[in-house]
Amino acid sequence: MATQQERIRRCLSALLVRFPFYGSLALRLEHRVLSAKEADSIRLQTAATDGKRIFYRAQFLQRMSNQDLTFLIAHETLHAALSHPLRGSDKDDPEAWNIASDDTVNRLLGKDFERLPQFAVIVDPKVFGIAESEWEKMATEAKYLLLAKKKQPQSEESEGHSKKGRGARDEGRDKGKATGKEGRQTGEGNACDFLPPAPDSPTPEQWRQWIKEAAEFAESVRGHGTVPAWVDEWVIGSGEAKVPWQKVLRQFVQQRVISHWNYPPSRRYQSVALLPKPQRERYGILGIAIDTSGSITPEQLKQFWREVLAIRRDYPRLTIRLITCDAEVTSDEIFPPFVPLPEARELTGRGGTDFRPAFERFKQPPVPEAVVYLTDGMGDYPTAPPTYPVLWVLSRPEPQWREHLPFGMAIVLEEVQPDETMDV
Repeated sequence: MATQQERIRRCLSALLVRFPFYGSLALRLEHRVLSAKEADSIRLQTAATDGKRIFYRAQFLQRMSNQDLTFLIAHETLHAALSHPLRGSDKDDPEAWNIASDDTVNRLLGKDFERLPQFAVIVDPKVFGIAESEWEKMATEAKYLLLAKKKQPQSEESEGHSKKGRGARDEGRDKGKATGKEGRQTGEGNACDFLPPAPDSPTPEQWRQWIKEAAEFAESVRGHGTVPAWVDEWVIGSGEAKVPWQKVLRQFVQQRVISHWNYPPSRRYQSVALLPKPQRERYGILGIAIDTSGSITPEQLKQFWREVLAIRRDYPRLTIRLITCDAEVTSDEIFPPFVPLPEARELTGRGGTDFRPAFERFKQPPVPEAVVYLTDGMGDYPTAPPTYPVLWVLSRPEPQWREHLPFGMAIVLEEVQPDETMDV
């Protein structure tokens, strides 16, 4: 009888033949089968990844068919490839993050695998009043926030996520320990798909490169149409944003769009002089304007859209008012909290450049707390500054751009240096 490690090698080979894209990515990882004692030492009940390795509990694999094991390898591989261990390392609710990332991975794999195993978690977005088509576009972080905020009762009728039958994770639980419908063990142990990220795990940038190489490999051995349909959109949408949003935009949004206010503590504690005042946050409206004039190249427009997607990924709770404008406003859309932006879209315009129509439109409700304007900086500006702060994100501006900006804060897209941010 084949050992579990031998089964994994065979299923890896089968995955490489049937789905060369997923198979080539799986070969980037180490695959280790652990005994019960070894698995217990890291609180592993089923299978999990730390971004560099995939660990399997031997007893868990014994009850699994080769077909389901092949799916499991692809499932854990995608968790690593999408950097889910790293992205989840700062989350306050690991269970909600696990469910959200499971849903993302299983929906991607479900487009290629004929059937999902019983242990594959799929969230029902109707619980949150969101349509399937909209949920499909949501980032994992946005799903996590919804799941963490709205904890569902552990019951068949009201669970915020569903499974296609009684799953392998349920079957793998210890006797006498209750398990929710999603298969997360509520007693001791860890049924999550990932462990703390390994210090030497590949970076997200490295995984992006490997995904591109895997797509090229799949097409070279199997021809066109063998790369999953989501890959091209994911690569476009996950391209490196050139603006250091963590340093510039985060500070801009935190100070201008997200408000903090105190509320009084309970009367029973009023005698405690040093009691800190609790704080709440109010997420306001961020206006984003995109210059779609003829002076903007298609490459610049693509980069602008990547930056907009980066804003939505970082701030899913914000309401975004998105305006495109050349010599006039060509579109004006509002995206409420958690509503995703499309990964790719056509930006219309290509006429002259005039910034005034966009600012005139922003005067109409809902008026934003702040505006980010993506442009090359060459156009007609308003004579008077608006009542809200403005961040100009400039792509390939002319050398004298500092002299032309009448108001706001500016940063250059291509050249991200500390001395290239300024208030004018």
